Amino acid sequence: MSPRLLRTWLAAAVVLGSAGWVLAGADSDWQAITALDAGPSQKPRSREEAQMLARGHFQNQSALLRQFVAEHPDDPRAFDARMRLADIQAAVGNMDGLQAPVDEAMRLLAELEKTSQAPAEKRADAGFRRVSLYLQSMRGREIEMRQSIVDSARNFVSRYPGDRRGPRLLVEVATICDHDPKLKRDLLTEARGLSREEALNRRITDDLFRLGMLDKPFQLEFAAVQGGEFRLSDEEGKVVVIVFWSAESPHCLLWLPGFRRSLEELPQKNLRVVTVSLDENRRELLRTMKELQIEAWPTAFDGLGWESRFARPIGINSLPTVFVVDKSGVLRALNARDNADLWVRRLLRE
Repeated sequence: MSPRLLRTWLAAAVVLGSAGWVLAGADSDWQAITALDAGPSQKPRSREEAQMLARGHFQNQSALLRQFVAEHPDDPRAFDARMRLADIQAAVGNMDGLQAPVDEAMRLLAELEKTSQAPAEKRADAGFRRVSLYLQSMRGREIEMRQSIVDSARNFVSRYPGDRRGPRLLVEVATICDHDPKLKRDLLTEARGLSREEALNRRITDDLFRLGMLDKPFQLEFAAVQGGEFRLSDEEGKVVVIVFWSAESPHCLLWLPGFRRSLEELPQKNLRVVTVSLDENRRELLRTMKELQIEAWPTAFDGLGWESRFARPIGINSLPTVFVVDKSGVLRALNARDNADLWVRRLLRE
């Protein structure tokens, strides 16, 4: 080999070696990021400790993600790193009850969605997360913002035809349209026309069935697990909140304390709260109710889980689900999980 050819070969080896080292560095950095997806390793002993651990975990994730973006800006995974940073920013904002960080996260996702160099599926990821955050940030503003979020969901479906998340998004947006049954039915019908998923189609069928119950008299009676009989017909003149839940659902367990506190702040004279348990273990149910301080709420229990005769015939397919019945016994809300207090205040004034 000539000296000139040797020098050329050595230069190429150095370049290739350097590129391989950079790639290995990006790979190991990304592995460190994904290793944190499992969440905090320490098991919290209280709600406060769970929030503290989550906050520390978010800080660790953010530090690694920012470092990855700074050191590997041209790596294809830098796009995902930026999306993850937006997710974390929104999660911390929600934890602190602050809207500004959530709005900033949506702005960042909108910028990513406009990145022309990114593949279409990545832009769709950013768009889906943005619309999902928009939907989550609407608590208390559903009526005035409803058309805006509906338009956002339909725009996503239009921009990314064939994306399997499109019909799911339409179904989720339909949950905030109890005030407009026609719009709710239109969204569910659109979703059914697009969906190729059997499970989602079953949910749409259930949702359409429950929609047919809206603004009609509702019937419920049961032997309460605490003893005694409950009849909705005996509660005329009261607003009745009906909670479908399970002591085996982690989401229900995290949600119920805040839900209980929000209802405790309301006038109690003409308010009644009852629950329907989709559990199979009576003893565990009673223990959990005591821990959550909801043992005074009359509770239906038949031990059949998801096949409960109080839930399956009316299409209950997710937990928690919250119905609100007005003072005349008419079902007014099918999905008041996050705004039951607003519904109660409104119906108490009627």
